[in-house]
Amino acid sequence: MSQTIYARVPDHVKEATDAYATSSGLTLAGAVSELLDRGLQAASDADSVSELQHTVSALKIEVEKHREREQMIASANQALAQRVTRPVGNCPACGSAVSGQDLLITGRCPRADCGVSLTPLLDPPLHDEQKKGFLNDGDFKLLLGALGLALGIALISQGGGGGGGG
Repeated sequence: MSQTIYARVPDHVKEATDAYATSSGLTLAGAVSELLDRGLQAASDADSVSELQHTVSALKIEVEKHREREQMIASANQALAQRVTRPVGNCPACGSAVSGQDLLITGRCPRADCGVSLTPLLDPPLHDEQKKGFLNDGDFKLLLGALGLALGIALISQGGGGGGGG
C-alpha cells in the first residue's frame, strides 16, 4: 500500500531529486520515495550514531590511560633494573660484593664457590665490631627504596594503583 504526499520544495531540491532519479534509473516518484526513506532512516539512526561516537571517545580516553600506565610501568621497571644491580653490601662468608638482585632475588652469594645465604645481611648485629659485610644505613635505605619500587610496580601491573583507577 502506498500513500501520496504533496509537498512544495525549493528549486535546488527538485533539481537534485531529478538528477538522482535520472542517474539511478528511477521515476521522480521512486526517487522521492527512496530519498525520503533514506533520510528518515538516517534521522532515526542519529541517536545510535551519537551513542557510538560517545563510546569511541570514551574508549580513546581509556586507551590513552592504559598507554600512560604502560609507560609508567616500563620506566619503573627500567629504574628497578638499574638499581637492583648496584652493590648493597658484602657476603658475610667470603666478603664479595653483593647486589640488590643477589640479596632480594637469589638470596645467595654471587660467587659460585661460596653460595652462602644472604639472609643475615637483612638482620645486622647491633655491635659495631660485628657489622663487617652488613648493609650500612645508606645501603639499607637504597634497598628499601628498590623494594618499595618493586612493590609499586606489582601494584600498578595488577591494576590496583596509578592513573586515577580504571
